Amino acid sequence: MNILKVLSKQLFGAKYERITKSLIACLILFLGIYTTEIEIAIAPSILFLTATAFSAGIMWQNLNSSENADSMIGLFMLPFENRKMTFSVVLAFTGYTLITKTFLILTLFFAVREWSAAQIAVSLLCACNGSIVVAAWYTMTKIKKLLPIVFLWCAAVLLSIFFVQDIVFFALIVLASLLLSVLRLLTADAYRFYRPVSAKHLIRHTKGTGSVFLYLLRYLITNKSYLLNTAGLCVIAGFMPLILGSFEGLYVMPLGFAILCLNTPICVLLSCDPNLEQAVRVLPGQASRFCIRYCLFIFSVNAAVNSVYLISWQIQYGGVGGIEITSALLIALQSAVLSVLSEWLHPIRNRKIESDLLHHPRKYIVPLIMLLIAELICMWSVSMWVLLCIVIAECFSLSLILRRI
Repeated sequence: MNILKVLSKQLFGAKYERITKSLIACLILFLGIYTTEIEIAIAPSILFLTATAFSAGIMWQNLNSSENADSMIGLFMLPFENRKMTFSVVLAFTGYTLITKTFLILTLFFAVREWSAAQIAVSLLCACNGSIVVAAWYTMTKIKKLLPIVFLWCAAVLLSIFFVQDIVFFALIVLASLLLSVLRLLTADAYRFYRPVSAKHLIRHTKGTGSVFLYLLRYLITNKSYLLNTAGLCVIAGFMPLILGSFEGLYVMPLGFAILCLNTPICVLLSCDPNLEQAVRVLPGQASRFCIRYCLFIFSVNAAVNSVYLISWQIQYGGVGGIEITSALLIALQSAVLSVLSEWLHPIRNRKIESDLLHHPRKYIVPLIMLLIAELICMWSVSMWVLLCIVIAECFSLSLILRRI
């Protein structure tokens, strides 16, 4: 209980104030949407899949968080019992995942459709299952002979969500998955959750001084979750023409460029590395040098993802010309400029763990601005004037960065 209390205070605050704030936010969000009388037809399987997958994803991020690694060093230096440490870590991070992240998503689902008490209970059970199962998988992924079990377990959970119609039988399957997770955690080594400062972390601070661009590229490569997010955007870019291309008679291609700018990890590199931010702000003349290269780095990633989108669109529909390519480059550049500007002027502070960084509301500001610009381009298919306005905005943003830093 002492270990659980220490971890809970670290995640929720000294007086657990984060719990109250999250629950109040859920209540405000529910009342705000419910009173609008918006109704959306949602299948129960989508609710269960969202509760499971979202909780699992956030739990995985929490367990792999660099802040988690730093805080665990002190705990594992003290004497402890293996099972108590294991379940303290799992329960603390599960509670944090559910209360601060999953409940907000489930609130949206509960506000736009009438659900039965059984469906609500099973969705909460799925959320708990997603978090605890990931903790069990986390202790198994480094053991190669157990990897097939992890894949089969994951497949069984997903198949049951879509193909088991009886809610009682499905609830029993989820409970069985939870039981298997607990049995695995009973025999797991608590040191599986111990992530000391790795060599990769040291590489970022020792070998990244020669070239800022190479430093940022190495930062992206050594953080697999960041690289996976970018790879996922490339996959989405390949399939997005199938969705946007279905709007016959409408010019909607530029909307894809704006949506693909939502690459949160590469846009918060200063916020997630306070040591780097401090070094850049303290050293004279390094601010503008770093920000310009940081802007170039984000632009390169955005342009690469947009190029996948353009190639996919050309293969499926054709018609990609100079205006489309210019729009892709300009939106990628404008997104990079605004991302660097927001990161430099308003870095994210007072976060408890790295997942707070990746799900901060600030990440939606730049994509929303890009959507407005893309809509302007869509309204005028002959968009040279609009492109000229974007160029002017680029120049204004760049001058603003150089003036403020």
